[in-house]
Amino acid sequence: MLELDHLVINTRFDTDAAQATFERLGFTVSPRGYHTLGSINHAIVFDGHYLELIGLPADGRTIREEIAASPLGADGLVFRSDDPQRTFETLRAAGFEATPPQSFSRPVEPHGDARFVTVRLAPGQLPGGRVYFCQHLTPELVFRDEWRTHPNGAFALARLHLVDAPQDAYARLGALAPGFELTFWSRAAFDAHFGALAHALSTRSPRFAAVTIRTPQWHEIGRRAEAAGLPFEWLEARSIVLLPAFDTLLEFVP
Repeated sequence: MLELDHLVINTRFDTDAAQATFERLGFTVSPRGYHTLGSINHAIVFDGHYLELIGLPADGRTIREEIAASPLGADGLVFRSDDPQRTFETLRAAGFEATPPQSFSRPVEPHGDARFVTVRLAPGQLPGGRVYFCQHLTPELVFRDEWRTHPNGAFALARLHLVDAPQDAYARLGALAPGFELTFWSRAAFDAHFGALAHALSTRSPRFAAVTIRTPQWHEIGRRAEAAGLPFEWLEARSIVLLPAFDTLLEFVP
C-alpha cells in the first residue's frame, strides 16, 4: 500500500514569508535546510510524515528548475519508498515514465546530514502536481521529537484535495494506506465544499488545491489566522484558512 511521506508547498522565493505564516498559525517549523540540489526547505513534522515548505534562495544564485517551473502553493505529493530501485521498476512496469533513483542530502546542524533517495514521475504523468517517492536513509534527522509537537495541536495530514484531476490515473499507483486520503473534486463541487474562500484560488486546472490537517484545536485556528491577517471561515466542525500568497487552502478538522 502507498504510505504518505510528505506533502509539499512550493514557496519559490518567498520561503521566509511561508515560514512566518505557518509559525503564526501555531506550527513548529524546523530550521531551514539547504539541499545539495540547490533548493531550501522547512518541515512541519508529524508522526511518520510531514508538510514541506520548499523554495529557492532569495538571492537567485541557485535555480532548481523543477521548483521554479512549478506553481506556487500545494504542489507535491510524496509517498514512502523502502527500495527506490524496486519502486522505479514497478512504476515503469505499470506504464509510468519515471526518473531513476536520485540521491541528495541536506545538513541538519549539529547532528549530521539528512540523506534521501527519490524516484520522480515525469511531469504530466499525473496531472495536478508533482508526484514522487522518497526513501529516508537517516529518518532520525527528519522526524525529530522536538519538531513533532505543535502549539496548535496539529497531529496529522489527513487529505490532499485535487481539482479536475483524473482519479483513475492516480488509482493506477495503488491503494493508499489508512490515515491519509486523496479527495477528487470538480471545481464546482470544491467551491461548494470549501465555501467563499475557495473562490479566491486561481482557476488553473487540474491542480492540488487544499490540505486537510487534524487538530483538536480546529476552532482556535481561526483566531490564529485572524491575528496573522489571513482570511478564514468557520464551517461546521472545521476551519478553513486561505493562504493568499501561496494560492492554497488549509482545512483544519478534529
